[in-house]
Amino acid sequence: MNNYFLKVLVIVLCLASFPCAQKGSNLPESVYMNISLGILQPQGEFASNVTNNGYGVDFDGGWYIYNGPVGLGVNITAAQYGNFARQIPYSYFSSLVTLTETTESTIFIVNPYVQPTLRVGDFSFYTKFFAGYQVLETKTKIQNDAQENNENEDDEPDYIAQSTVATDGAFDYGVGLGMRFPIFRGGENGPLFICLEMKWSKGGEAEYLNAGKDGAIVLSDPTDGPVTTTLNPDKSMTDLFNVSIGIGF
Repeated sequence: MNNYFLKVLVIVLCLASFPCAQKGSNLPESVYMNISLGILQPQGEFASNVTNNGYGVDFDGGWYIYNGPVGLGVNITAAQYGNFARQIPYSYFSSLVTLTETTESTIFIVNPYVQPTLRVGDFSFYTKFFAGYQVLETKTKIQNDAQENNENEDDEPDYIAQSTVATDGAFDYGVGLGMRFPIFRGGENGPLFICLEMKWSKGGEAEYLNAGKDGAIVLSDPTDGPVTTTLNPDKSMTDLFNVSIGIGF
């Protein structure tokens, strides 16, 4: 998992741990949070251009209206669906010292939703109706993997240079099915849940780059002079099938 998703995961864990750090009496029973690992499988036209799955993190939080059977919440997903890396000489005159150039394609999704829920004993089964927005982005960065301040200096970036080479967005809507059941009840803040969920979303048309696709990034021959890069983005609807598994509070 690259640094981008490690940072996203840390932020999500911090957000989720905040209410759990409070005393149980301060945490309303009607409030819930889930943290999951997600697998995003492109569908339809999107699958023709992005043949690999996307992998990332999924954060879900909401409130059961007056502790009733209907919940309102927001789902946030960040996943990577393409990656391309190469070693480049630090100097035009020598290849003994190299830098790493990495191009990553990611998708970020925010979906508010309504969630009718059926509770059967310890199990909660729910349907999720959602709509929101997707952002598809590709960034390229150059870094020195041996650079000491990559990890030792918080104020220093872990890359030498970075640029956004492609970005677009589209509205989406869809439906999901899921279940939650407790696996641990010993905490003072209530039980710990396992969360399983599947979502189908219909995305609008967007132009995007898949860094892992052959021909998406074409580099000129270095022997012909300074290297030039040609980008060949795709354009299609952005339908997705999303499977996630995680823990909830």
